Amino acid sequence: MNNYGEWWNSTITLYNKFKNPDDNKIYWYRHVIKDCFYSHSQNEIVVGQSKIASDVSVCRIRVNNSFKDKRSWNELNSSEKEQYFTLAPGDIIVADETEFEINEYEKGKRSSDMMAEYKEWPGCFTVKSVNINVGGGRGNEHYLARGV
Repeated sequence: MNNYGEWWNSTITLYNKFKNPDDNKIYWYRHVIKDCFYSHSQNEIVVGQSKIASDVSVCRIRVNNSFKDKRSWNELNSSEKEQYFTLAPGDIIVADETEFEINEYEKGKRSSDMMAEYKEWPGCFTVKSVNINVGGGRGNEHYLARGV
């Protein structure tokens, strides 16, 4: 049974990256998702006499019917990709609702432009790893994304 705590109150914007094999172009699909858990922490590791700083962001998305695994999502047509979301390394998550439309082929609208605009506040990250935490008697089923 799912019993999400009150800290599952963040709204995020998820950008799913898709490289179309037909034209070899990259397309981004924007999804606003509410009632998520979002966390950002700054860690410091000491190795010998050197200090190494690292930022880690975590986003947990409640299980829902709009999620497709990456393979299934890739097989959807463009309008279906707009209705469903997935999680995979290379996707981008912003810790707020944004209207930014990414277009890798237009200056000022590239993913790097969006990342620069949102990096400080409210915060964003590129997904590096994903866990699908559902089924098997789990409480609080969710999709977990980590990144920097």
